[in-house]
Amino acid sequence: MERQYSKKALVFSAVGSLVAGLVVGGLLTRALFLPASPPVVLDISAQLKEAHALLDKNLLADAERSYRAILGTDPGNTEALSHLGNVAFQQGDIERAVRFYDMALQQDPSYAHALWDKGIALRAKEDNAGAIKAWEAFAQLFPSDSDDVVQVKKWIAEAQAQVDSAATSSAGRLKKLFEKPPEAVLKGKPVN
Repeated sequence: MERQYSKKALVFSAVGSLVAGLVVGGLLTRALFLPASPPVVLDISAQLKEAHALLDKNLLADAERSYRAILGTDPGNTEALSHLGNVAFQQGDIERAVRFYDMALQQDPSYAHALWDKGIALRAKEDNAGAIKAWEAFAQLFPSDSDDVVQVKKWIAEAQAQVDSAATSSAGRLKKLFEKPPEAVLKGKPVN
């Protein structure tokens, strides 16, 4: 009987070791050979909210990384594109800002945020005609008595005054030049 007991103990311990080995082996195989779970990715609206907060704190490099990550998931996201324009504008790169606004407007030509910001950027680079065009498109999207449209109309009037002033002063300078050319020109000498 003693021998039988030891055979039973031996069988149970062998089976137990086998089962334990399979469980441990399975866990190790899963940990070593299966890819790790992907990192938790926030939905786009949560990512945008986080990126906006970074931009509001003037953490431009971090905000830019966040907006670019959003574009990695959603390449045509107009909000991320226009806010990348805002990042570029705050970094002083107006040309790049305008390119981002244009990319957003290619996705949605009536995206108000991009039209508003594009007008501001164009005005900053003294492209008053371009700013007027962007702001007029913006103004068509909302009731004419809304606060934003009233503000844009003021900016349009100021920009138009600059355009008119530049045209008038250029024409006036040319007219004066032809009426009374500089003395050096009359003597055939170059004007510096």
